[in-house]
Amino acid sequence: MNLFRTHEDYIELRRWESRLAALLESLADRLDIAEREDAAEYLAHGESGLLIEFVADWIGEDERPITDEERAVLLALAGELDEQVRDRVARSLSPPGGAGGL
Repeated sequence: MNLFRTHEDYIELRRWESRLAALLESLADRLDIAEREDAAEYLAHGESGLLIEFVADWIGEDERPITDEERAVLLALAGELDEQVRDRVARSLSPPGGAGGL
């Protein structure tokens, strides 16, 4: 594994983070103030990988409404990090007793 990131790597990371920020904006009405503040902190400190799992947990724990498009974006973003992250996000978004694999 290369220890050094290229300029292109940073550009791609910023694009990914921008997509995550846009998703968070669309979900803002379903997150409480503390969650929105935490999300901003995670983004500011480059902890987007943790953030995406927390967002899925926040949405899934209280069974907050999420559109099919938002779910698809969240899963796609998670899948770009790692398949295990995507699986954890999918489980968090699954309704109790529902299909865990999405």
